[in-house]
Amino acid sequence: MATQDIAARPRILLTKSFIDSHDRAIATIALALRDAGMEVVLIDYEQPADVVAVALQEDVDVIGLSFMSGGQVETTQLVIGELERCDVADLPVVVGGIIRPFDIAALEAAGVKAIFRGGAPLADVVAKFGELAHNYRGQN
Repeated sequence: MATQDIAARPRILLTKSFIDSHDRAIATIALALRDAGMEVVLIDYEQPADVVAVALQEDVDVIGLSFMSGGQVETTQLVIGELERCDVADLPVVVGGIIRPFDIAALEAAGVKAIFRGGAPLADVVAKFGELAHNYRGQN
């Protein structure tokens, strides 16, 4: 693959808390995104600020946060707040995993661009990441 082709590929950061022992779903998403031609950076984090630091270092187009053990609203708000502090508030954030229905409004209010609950069709997830990455690159 030519260097130009690699540079044109959307870059996605997928992450979960290091205390979340789950990894099957996020690994499945990572493989699907990779198979769709995207570059994927997959990390565990200790602090929400770590997510933003890696996103900036890796020059990603979308951040995907995975949650299985709660804390999704507070953690997502902290990640988005850190993005704002670093002047990259337009970097799209996607949330997935075990998302309680009553948390959806708070996540949307925080600025999350897409929410995928368990059982979401993989094709929909891949399409949304691709769309968000394309739109982000188009404005930056």
